[in-house]
This record gives sequence, structure tokens and C-alpha cells, in this order.
Amino acid sequence: MFFVTDQPSFSRNLKFVQLSDIHYSLVQDDSSGYKFLSKTKPLLKDAICQINDMKKINFVIITGDGIDKANKESLYKLTNELNTLKYPWYFALGNHDTTTSGYLTKSNFVKILKETNHDYTFDSTYYTFKPKAGFRVIVLDGAKNKGISSHGILPEEELIWLDDILNKSKNDVVLIYIHFPLITPYEDKKHDILNAKEFKNILSKYNMPIAIFSGHYHATKITKRGNILHVSTPALSQYPNAFRVVEIETKRKQVIFKIEFIETRLKDIQKKSKIVMLGGAKFYGKPADRNAVIIIDK
Repeated sequence: MFFVTDQPSFSRNLKFVQLSDIHYSLVQDDSSGYKFLSKTKPLLKDAICQINDMKKINFVIITGDGIDKANKESLYKLTNELNTLKYPWYFALGNHDTTTSGYLTKSNFVKILKETNHDYTFDSTYYTFKPKAGFRVIVLDGAKNKGISSHGILPEEELIWLDDILNKSKNDVVLIYIHFPLITPYEDKKHDILNAKEFKNILSKYNMPIAIFSGHYHATKITKRGNILHVSTPALSQYPNAFRVVEIETKRKQVIFKIEFIETRLKDIQKKSKIVMLGGAKFYGKPADRNAVIIIDK
């Protein structure tokens, strides 16, 4: 006797946490401006505690400005804190993380990450890996190599590399992590990607589901453009003092992104930061920019 049953449904899941703009600092006071730098350590500890209480996280990604001042003492202390995570963690370089005139160059930054984080096995500040079958992670370095600047830029060799990786990933859900957003959450000509057009031109060649996760603007925004999802995540160091949890479910014909907005439990710090930011509405975002379910067809 033969029984005819439906084939098992095709479904793959991935879940990660995005932390951005931690601006981990060694300062003891907050006279420097709108960021509560003296509170970055307890804010990070709270975020790590919340993450460690979560289940089935595949990895944690820091999308730049992990430290506020580019010095090795700050980076070593940051990695010590991040190593209390019970999940693997990775890093996309921000404009605050390295220097061209001091010790913490990009090459030394990578050296310290490889020394302190056994999951960081890469020799470059841009790299790729497959966390699970059906998913491709691409971490980009948009930080300028010369001079101090809040602008992002992707060098030609990195764009060529990106094109090659995307060409090899047509059957994957592609997750791109970069400090500098391609679609900015609000207009600010001092922080955008200088060669955004070239970046967009490469992405336009591909029609598989692509999601780009960024920080830099310290703002909360979610935008879908065709097969590409753009997610800007706020700063942990500044109101709304939050991070993201993203769960992705891949089905035969569509990919479902469930995006969750997690705030600090240190409400006294958050309240003070909100006052300094004069309300901070554009950083907090609309409800649909905080928590959302986005579907992209394959």
C-alpha cells in the first residue's frame, strides 16, 4: 500500500542581532556633547545581557563605530565586553574605529580582532561567509582610507570584489552589513556614501533578495526598494539607545524578514539622552521603522 503525502515545506531560518554605534568610551564625564559617553559601558552590558537571554541567535554583528576614539585601549576593552556574548560576533568598520595617523590603522584593527575574537578569522576589513545554507553574509568597509571624514566610500577593488561575490550568490539570501547606509534615513550630505551611484549600479544587476543593514546616522528607518531591503539601526550610545533583532524565514517563493526593535532597560540614561536630543523623533522613527515584517519575493 502506497501513501501519497505532500513534500516537506522548504524553509530555512536565520536569526541575528545588529548592534550599531556603541561608541564605547573611556571618558568619565559627558561634557563632550549629545552622546552619553560615560554610560556606553553599562549600555553595552545591558544589551549583551538581553542578547544572552535570547535563544537561537546565529550571530551578532556590530555595524561600525564600536569605539568612539580610535585607540587600542578602547578596542581591547570593547572586545573584552563583546567576548561575554554567548554567540559569535562580527564587525563592520565605522569612521570612528580607526585612524590614519596613529596606531589603530585598519591593519592593526584587524590584527586585534583576530587576536581577541576567535570567530574573526578574516585578513581584511571587508569579508564574506555563509552562516547557514541559503544565506550569504557580506561585510563591507566603507570607511575612508585617507583623512578624517564622516563620508563613506567603497574603493574600486572592493566594488569589484562585491560584484564577484554577488555573482556567486544568486541562489542565496544576501545580507550586507556596512556602517554607511546606501538609502539614508534622513538627508545629510556630510555623512553619505560618496560613490553611492556605483554601489547601486552593482546591486541593480542582481534580483535575489538582498538586505542591507547599516548605522552611522543613529536613526531608525526601514525602506524596501524592489528586491532590496534597507535597514538603518539607531545608536546604542544615544537615544533611543536601542538595537535590532532580525529573524529571516526563507520559503520556496519568498523571504520573510521579521525585524524587532529592542531598547535599553536603563531608562534613566535613555530619558536623559532623549532630553538632550530635544525629543529625538527622527532618531526614534515611526512604528513601521521600529518593528516590521517585510516580504521579498524570490
